[in-house]
Amino acid sequence: MGPVAANLRRIRTARGLSLNELARQSSVAKATLAQLEAGRGNPTVSTLMSLATHLGVMLTDLITPQAAAVVQVTRAGEGAVVRGDGLDVRLVHCSTGPDTMQEIYDMRMTRGQYDSPAHGAGVREHLFVHRGRLEAGPAGETATLGPGDFIAFPADRPHLYRSLAADTQAVLILRYPAGQAGT
Repeated sequence: MGPVAANLRRIRTARGLSLNELARQSSVAKATLAQLEAGRGNPTVSTLMSLATHLGVMLTDLITPQAAAVVQVTRAGEGAVVRGDGLDVRLVHCSTGPDTMQEIYDMRMTRGQYDSPAHGAGVREHLFVHRGRLEAGPAGETATLGPGDFIAFPADRPHLYRSLAADTQAVLILRYPAGQAGT
């Protein structure tokens, strides 16, 4: 059983939620949840974000093994990977401080668009493009970015990432105020 299966079951049961209740709240089918908890599912980024939001946790709480080392080294090709249609995000690092929590991802896009729902109040996204081109930002306020470009924006409203090149790579950082993880 992989980390998603174990973490999803552990967090769901700790919240006192049945599969039916979590399915209703997150709009993820009960059969899909059962497959994920059995370790047989292949969830999309959208599915995992919806589950994290409705469970009140960070995405990393669902995709990383529970026991984390004090010193964390993530080598090239390592780290939990979540795949979507033309979008792969690999968790590079997750940290928690007294006032903020953050997740750092290696993001690669080959095609299409990823529409992200709004996160909780105070959540910000930061993106630094290394290769390729993409459009990113809150709906209606996006910017076109190329190598060396950076954008930061409040993620408390719907936002998007649209690939404009066949192979785009960026570093994505999500910063949550303390107490707002996964929202």
